[in-house]
Amino acid sequence: MADLIDIHAHHYPETYLEACRRPDSGFETYVRDDGRLVVKQDGAVALAAPQPMPSLEQRLTAMDAAGIGLQVLSVSAPNVYQFPRQWRASLTSDINDEIAAMADASNGRLLTLASLPLPDVDVALDELDRALKLPGVAGIMLTTTIARQTLDAPQFVPLLEELSRREVLVLVHPTTGCSTEGVREYALALGLDFLAETTNCIARLVYSGRFEQYPGIRWVFSHLGGTTPFLIHRFDNYFQQFPECREHIDRPPSQILERVYFDTVTTHVPAMRCALDTFDVGQFVFGTDYPHVPGGLGRFTQTLAAAQLSDEDYARIGWGTATDLLRLPERGRTRRS
Repeated sequence: MADLIDIHAHHYPETYLEACRRPDSGFETYVRDDGRLVVKQDGAVALAAPQPMPSLEQRLTAMDAAGIGLQVLSVSAPNVYQFPRQWRASLTSDINDEIAAMADASNGRLLTLASLPLPDVDVALDELDRALKLPGVAGIMLTTTIARQTLDAPQFVPLLEELSRREVLVLVHPTTGCSTEGVREYALALGLDFLAETTNCIARLVYSGRFEQYPGIRWVFSHLGGTTPFLIHRFDNYFQQFPECREHIDRPPSQILERVYFDTVTTHVPAMRCALDTFDVGQFVFGTDYPHVPGGLGRFTQTLAAAQLSDEDYARIGWGTATDLLRLPERGRTRRS
């Protein structure tokens, strides 16, 4: 049986969910009719967390049933950035400790991506140093915007410098945007605008030169990179047409993006095929977004299987590239389930 590595999965400690419920959290919350806790930021849906969260035992059982050997956990959007400054740092440390303890108890089946108490960069750098020493921490998770600032903003340069120096693995997950006008209704922020946010984030990091300036960062972008595979020709076209798109870079975006990675979180096979036809197969790592999507882990393993990959490409996406990114020892995975 194949031993897949799931690099995009989530866990929300009760410490985090309780903080979201606090009246001074900066969020609104309600419980959906299926029991999920919905968190709204600026009136737009930012999170729908299953309740209760799967226990460690339930998670491992689901992984076994789907042929997943290793899962990398993170706290998704809206993360911690909107919480009040006076308790954001201590809460972030508590969350990182709780998830690391869960990974430590998993007998090597779980790793984690730490959160950072941004937008305070100095405090975030302290937590980065501390969290990377915790058992099972494999990198960090950032969202596409942080406290209404894009990741290429000058205030985040010291963070990017340190992430590059340490060669940190960074999973970038979408969140509600700098403006929620037009996406508050129908859960559009979560359902559709998340993909636009990822695309915008990638474009800004390209055109601002941040990818080139901080080459040590091992970037992974969620959900096939948003709509980037579908729009990469426009990235290159506007590089040619607008001088401001060449101010910080001297080669086409499509070439710059050869050094970043994307996870395969989709249940739509044609979308996956578009992404795989656009970028090199070695730029993709398997992901599931567990436990968010109804139907569980099997929907994502089935989508990967339905993409009609060669055994070699299936292995690269399923575990090979992730093994390299996570700097894991090879474990002789050779067959698909």
